[in-house]
Order: sequence, then structure tokens, then C-alpha cells
Amino acid sequence: MGCIADHYGRTKQIYLTEGLVSLLQRGFRFLVYCVFEHRSYWLYAEPTGSTAALDDVHFLPEIDDFRFEIVSSNQEADDLEADGFEFRSHIPNGRERLDKGAVAFCAFAGRELVSMNWVAMNQQAKDALPEPPYRVDFSENEACVGDGWSNPAYRRMNLGVYRAFRTHRFMLEHGVVVKRIAFRKGSIWPEILAARIHRTKYGEGRYLRILWWKSWKEKPLPPEKTIQ
Repeated sequence: MGCIADHYGRTKQIYLTEGLVSLLQRGFRFLVYCVFEHRSYWLYAEPTGSTAALDDVHFLPEIDDFRFEIVSSNQEADDLEADGFEFRSHIPNGRERLDKGAVAFCAFAGRELVSMNWVAMNQQAKDALPEPPYRVDFSENEACVGDGWSNPAYRRMNLGVYRAFRTHRFMLEHGVVVKRIAFRKGSIWPEILAARIHRTKYGEGRYLRILWWKSWKEKPLPPEKTIQ
């Protein structure tokens, strides 16, 4: 039931924010995805202390009535909903993720959820997110971020940069020294963010799935190709 609710929630969200054409295109890609999946990723590491000396004002999005909430429990999620903020309606599988220790970072314009991502500081929380199985050494004070999303109407408003800053600060306060994250190859977002947040591209990963068979291969970049 959780999986069905997850797909229904995502379908509704895409239809409302991106329209019918985008929904149909994604629907076709989903049918292909059910049988076959092949994706390549760049793997990045970020020291959480790289923004320690900076303040929120350096990153605040230019959005009226902006509000940012960190949700780490279902009680906090219920309290947001009770105050009229969107959460459950946009994240139908949020209850399970929160129960497993994942933390939601949510940006609101008024009470509308316009951007979010998740932080995992243990393996159980990471497994609850739709992320590739790249290595994160939680025992060595590492953590990871995944399943980021922004409403297209609010993109290019500094939301992703602000989310990254807040995740760095949260992790630093909880003893995390390195944040790891994976981006699909071809995405320009990691390079844009690299200008604001210290980031190292340290490896690449390749994921292959044919029906129920899965394969993940991860390899480091040669030292001369590591990008900082």
C-alpha cells in the first residue's frame, strides 16, 4: 500500500505542478523503467564545515513569506499539517521514511511546499530513500542527501543552495563531517552549486536493473580527474 500511495502522490504532484504533457511523458518512461533501468551517476563529497562561518543571509531565497522547516518525526509532520502546511498530501510515504530515521528539509512559500530533500544519517534511513546504493560510511561520521525536488515555478530562486546550506549546518550540529550525494550524469545542477558550496567529485557509479536482477558498480576517479 505504501508503494501505491507513493506513486499516486507523485502522479498528483507532477500533474499539478508540471501539467498533463509532462505527466504522460513520465508515465511512458515509468513503463520502460518497470522492465529496464540503466543509470550513470557522478558521486560527490562535501565537508560539512565548509559553510560553518557563513550565515543564512548569504543563501536566503528571494521568495515572499518564505519559511524553512526541518522535520525529523511524524509528530512534527502532523503539527505542520495541523497548522495548514503541505506535507502529507505531497509526501505520502513520508511517515515510513521518518519512522526509519530520515529527516525532511522543507521549504515553503506561505504554506505551499515548494522544495525539499531528505537527509539520511544511518543505513536504514538511506534504504528508505530512492537513491542508488553508493557507499556511505556512517560509522565514520558520514551522511547523505537524496530525493531532492523543487516546484518548477520556484526554480532559479536559490532554493537548492539554501537547502544545501541548511543540511550542512544540521549535519555539523549532529557530528557529521562529510556529506555524500549522487547526481545523474548530465545534470548541470551540481556544477552550479559547486560555485557556492565546496564539493569534490570523487567517483562514478553505474546502476543496471533488468526486471528483478540488479547490479551496481562504483569506481573512484583517477586523482588527476578528481574535481573540487
